[in-house]
Amino acid sequence: MGAARDMPEIMRLSDEPPTTLPGWQRTFAPGELTLGLSPVTPDGDLERQVALTQAAEDAGFAAVWCRDIPLNVETFGDVGQIHDPFMYLTWLAAKTSTIALGTAAVVLSLAHPLLLAKRSAGLDRLSGGRFLMGVASGDRPEEFAAFGMDKGTRGEDFRENLSVLRKAWTSRMRPVKWSRGRMGGAEVVPKPTAAGVPVLAVGSCLQTTEFNTAHTDGWLTYHRNLHDQKVMVDRWRASCEEQGAGFRPVGESLWIDLAEDPDYPAEGRDFGFRLGRNALLELLHSQQDLGLNHIMISLRHGNRPVEDALAELAEYVVPEFPALR
Repeated sequence: MGAARDMPEIMRLSDEPPTTLPGWQRTFAPGELTLGLSPVTPDGDLERQVALTQAAEDAGFAAVWCRDIPLNVETFGDVGQIHDPFMYLTWLAAKTSTIALGTAAVVLSLAHPLLLAKRSAGLDRLSGGRFLMGVASGDRPEEFAAFGMDKGTRGEDFRENLSVLRKAWTSRMRPVKWSRGRMGGAEVVPKPTAAGVPVLAVGSCLQTTEFNTAHTDGWLTYHRNLHDQKVMVDRWRASCEEQGAGFRPVGESLWIDLAEDPDYPAEGRDFGFRLGRNALLELLHSQQDLGLNHIMISLRHGNRPVEDALAELAEYVVPEFPALR
């Protein structure tokens, strides 16, 4: 009994579900729509990104998101995320206090599941339960070759690594075996604040909807027109209901070029729109009506300085879709 009482907090196992954590509670709830922001700017200026993240937190954005791009691939044309997402989000966690911190997404098929379990649980604890871990199967062939992995098996690798990841969060000196390793007489620490870190599927992850609703806590997908997105959201909700999974939120990434004219009509672009704030408000209300719970807004491809666009969103748009906590 004494040993159990003296056990360090980072070693303890919790029965609380990840959905009770502050980051989740700030971002997701049935029937609600919140907004997130990608803080990444093309110049990679960390101080600028911190300032943008702090401004987003003060404005009422629910979350900020970053990507996991292991390598700068010559043929892809997008550096994406310069810094390792766990180091980067830990830096942001130290500079903020309430905003949720998410990945969209960690390439789970390339990750060693035990190292990922340690890093994700560590960020969960260092951020005070604000970490939301989006995971994906990856899509850049050059990365798989560089890491000695088979891109053709990334769907199977995703499923296996997700299983090992969850076992590593909850295992206390129990053997964990998988196709590329075995952990025995050892365990991963720290343990997460809750029974696990919130896990969100980003894209299909090369899995069925039924697998993702059963094995993840929510879904982040790409922008589609309202009709097609409603079909996808309804399919997700039906799968959750069939499996008795309860509420599993759905989020969408959206690139916007915010025009200075508030009445500028929406013009479709790749993955989003050029539009004024009034058209954006109309779009967001329509997305809420079809069942979306979170919109990850990217401003990095707009024509205006990110600071200017963010200030306008903070004044006119975010108050209608504020963070929940």
